[in-house]
Amino acid sequence: MNAAPQMLTGICQVALASADPGALVAFYRDTLGFPVLFETNGMTFFQSGATRLMIGAGHPGQQIGGDAVLYFEPRDWSSAESALEAKGIAFLHPAQKLQDAPGRELMLRAFKDPEGHTLADMGWRAV
Repeated sequence: MNAAPQMLTGICQVALASADPGALVAFYRDTLGFPVLFETNGMTFFQSGATRLMIGAGHPGQQIGGDAVLYFEPRDWSSAESALEAKGIAFLHPAQKLQDAPGRELMLRAFKDPEGHTLADMGWRAV
């Protein structure tokens, strides 16, 4: 294995193309609760942990949704799952256990935003 020095430190921003940026911004702000950092040139930037999330208009001919999955880590698995369901999120499947650990399990549960981008909660749930 080649032990080359690491040039990049991580993902600083993820961009989502949108057919209706105003509606998609409202979903991420109001339904998922991400704070808006700033808006400029028709783009809205959110803080999502250490990564910014940018929503802007799609380019002509650009496909909207379906090309990536964004995984969000809830602070408290059960509370987040209940809160999202109360806000009308239709999960795509029951929670899936990915890994067991003493006193907890790593869980995954996917859903889609209004434009078809696949999102998922992935985090530890107490057992």
